[in-house]
Amino acid sequence: MAAKKRILVAVTGMSPQIVTETLYALHTQQQWLPQEVYVLTTQTGAANIANSLLGEGGFFRRLCEEYELQDIAFDKDFIHVIRDGAGQPLADIRSPQENNLAADQIVRFIYDLCADGQTELHVSIAGGRKSMGFYIGYALSLFGRRQDRLSHVLVEEAFEQHREFFYPPRQSVWLDTAKGRLDASQAQVMLADIPFVRMREGMPKLRLADNWNFSQAVELTQKSFSDFNLLIDCPTMNIVCGNMEPIKLAEREFSFYLAMAEFKQEGIVLCRQRNSPDYQCLKERYWQHYCRFKKDLQGSGPQAKRRREEAYQNLDIGEIWKEMPTRIKKVLERHLDDYAKHYLINSSGLRNSLNYQLETDKNRIRIRYVSADDQG
Repeated sequence: MAAKKRILVAVTGMSPQIVTETLYALHTQQQWLPQEVYVLTTQTGAANIANSLLGEGGFFRRLCEEYELQDIAFDKDFIHVIRDGAGQPLADIRSPQENNLAADQIVRFIYDLCADGQTELHVSIAGGRKSMGFYIGYALSLFGRRQDRLSHVLVEEAFEQHREFFYPPRQSVWLDTAKGRLDASQAQVMLADIPFVRMREGMPKLRLADNWNFSQAVELTQKSFSDFNLLIDCPTMNIVCGNMEPIKLAEREFSFYLAMAEFKQEGIVLCRQRNSPDYQCLKERYWQHYCRFKKDLQGSGPQAKRRREEAYQNLDIGEIWKEMPTRIKKVLERHLDDYAKHYLINSSGLRNSLNYQLETDKNRIRIRYVSADDQG
């Protein structure tokens, strides 16, 4: 299995040192090096990074050369500036509106990185406005995977926010501090790992529109904890799980799922046992729905009738019963991740006498047989 791409993400404000201090601590204390470094900041923060970290004499280059840190991508293209509603860079974050814009953009950025299963994130909350640190930490809680980490870098008081201190150099460098003249090479820089709740585990992939905002993501997540309703929409052959986006099923899968939902509402558990009458029961119910949804089997003429008769004679309900729960499971897990477990067709019992039933509570199942227009 290919190694995941390691990415360091930080928020900064007036202290670009956060980047080099965190990188130094990751290297010396955890032996973890990113392949890419991304920073989310304001226009002023971006200028500070460009002036102090980047370029030939920048402290980022110095750190990498001094500690032999190789192949770390970090330049102006990896600095993401928070922007206003018109797309213009924000110099600072001071108003509630600007705070909301920062929340949306920071959370979206983490969402996009976490959408790639081949990444491994280390997120630092040490820099920037306090709200920026909160939002990036909350974003990782919403979307972070098991491989992702969250931290805060701690620097001893004498060197904390010192304009000339960016990391402890290998050789002695003396700096004037509030506690006198001190050797920067002896400075204590520590990385504090921050445990966080990974809310995405056991929850659905959030099917968010392109223009979603932070508040909507939180609301959708909150609903996902308790909303296990199931809507089966026959006119569209869609199923809607909780408040997620509709999931389209093919004719065979939808017909089988609809039949199992009806059996669940009726309190019927089907037993897949050789010569069981449940085979015929399922066959008749499945066939009733399949003829409705399969266009090739529709019509009232003699040819249509012949097609239905031939299809019915060739219908192997045993093979369909064996195949459909697994196929439906794959579709649901692709859309819902672990959240799919609330909507699967599960089996229980002995291998040669398995009982099958839809997992969803029968009181949470709603079946729409006709469209709203037809009802009207």
